[in-house]
This record gives sequence, structure tokens and C-alpha cells, in this order.
Amino acid sequence: MTWHVNTQVWEAYAAGGLDPATAASVDAHVVSCPTCREAAKGHVEPVTLEAVWTTVSNRIGRPVLPPWLRPLRGLGVPDDDLVVLSTASLLLPWAMAVGSALACAMLAGLMPTYQETTFLLLAPLIPVLAVVAAYDSTDPFREVSVPTPYSKMRLALLRTVAALVVAVPAAMAIGLLIPGLEPLAFRWLLPALGLTLAALVLLSWLTAEAAGGAVCVAWLVAVATVGRTYEVDVLATAAAQAGFAVAAAVLAAVFLIRTSTLRLLGGDL
Repeated sequence: MTWHVNTQVWEAYAAGGLDPATAASVDAHVVSCPTCREAAKGHVEPVTLEAVWTTVSNRIGRPVLPPWLRPLRGLGVPDDDLVVLSTASLLLPWAMAVGSALACAMLAGLMPTYQETTFLLLAPLIPVLAVVAAYDSTDPFREVSVPTPYSKMRLALLRTVAALVVAVPAAMAIGLLIPGLEPLAFRWLLPALGLTLAALVLLSWLTAEAAGGAVCVAWLVAVATVGRTYEVDVLATAAAQAGFAVAAAVLAAVFLIRTSTLRLLGGDL
């Protein structure tokens, strides 16, 4: 290197007094000159350097989120959680939730004689299908997350919440909008909670397809068995709802124990 930036040029550069061509020349020179890079530190206040590096770090390190997740940042949701949600494909579970809700509404409308049975049979499965779809769409991401220190239980709950945020309102809309189903509009929530927790427990052992299939078949068989002896709307009685609540609490405990065990063993959930 045959020349170096002198003191007068550095002072003008730091003050922003150089013309664009000269400033660009200084920039190009400093890239390839360690001596001038070192000399530049003496012409800029440390506070200014810190502010510049902080700005650069924030711009590089702050992830660019899709529009539907940006409001959550304003609510204080950590960026690492938002990155997980933006990496995972939410289109499939949301489409599954909306599609299942529309199918349930159509079948309930086409069979007025069995309207309540159809609703109680299908509505609790809508969140299950959405959660299973969320896991199925993020299985490739699970392989990436296994060696990281990110909590696997937190990842599981984030997936679940992302799926339920659309599935629950979609299913609830059926009971509120279809005439005759208003008394059952909220009675499907506890069965749905229990079935969703059952799916989460099974997902710690089985693939998404196997866990979802097992839960759906078990619920259909249970409803069909009840229907042989009683009216299906017995599932909406206070006693049945209390039973669903107890079952959900037990399944939640099993899920916590299972995920804690996997975490200790280095499992993938």
C-alpha cells in the first residue's frame, strides 16, 4: 500500500464533509488497508461506533416476519418464538381447520335429523386435525431443532397454539351460526380439549398420521357406542362434560411427564 488516509481527510470523513466520490474512495481504500482501518478508530467517538454497530446488529439479527406474525412482536412475543412460527408452515393446518369446519357445517346442514349427532361427532375433531397437520408440516423442521437448546415442549405448544388459533373459532362458528345448534355451541370444547391432548401425547410416540388416525377412530367408535344406548346429546350433559374435564387434566399431566422424560433423554419432542 503506497498511501494512507491522512488526519485531515479522516476528520472531514467523520464530519460528513467529503464529497461522494472522495468518500467512496476512502471506503474502498479502508477495505484493503488494515493500517487505515485501525487509524479510523481514533477519529470517531466510541459512543458513535457503538450506536452504529448496534443498529447494524439489530438489522442483521432481527428476522423479517410474515405480515400475520408482526402484530405478535408488538405484543411482546420473543423473536425466537416468532421465527419458529414463521419457519413452520401454517398454511396446511389452517386450511385443514377451515376445510374441516366447512365439511362439518355442510354435513350438519344436509342431515337435519342427525344435526346434533353430526356436530358432536365432527366438531371436536377439527382442532385435532389442525394440530396433527401442524406437526406433519413441520416434521422436517423437527430434525433441525433436535440438536438445539430450544425447548422441545415449547416448540410443541407453539405448534399447537398456531393451529388452534384458527381451528377453534372455525368450529365455534358452526355452533353459533347454524340454527338448532346454539345449545351445543360450547359443549364440544371440553371433548376437543381432551382429544387434542390425546393427540399430543400420541405424537410423542407416533407419526402425525398415525396419532391423528388413532384419535379420530377412537372418538368415532366412542360416539357410535354411546349412540347405541343413549341419545348422542348425552355427551353434552354436565356429567359428561365433567368427565371430559377430568380426562383432559389426566392427559395434560401425561403430556407434561412424557415431554419432561423425552427432554431428559434427549428426545425429539
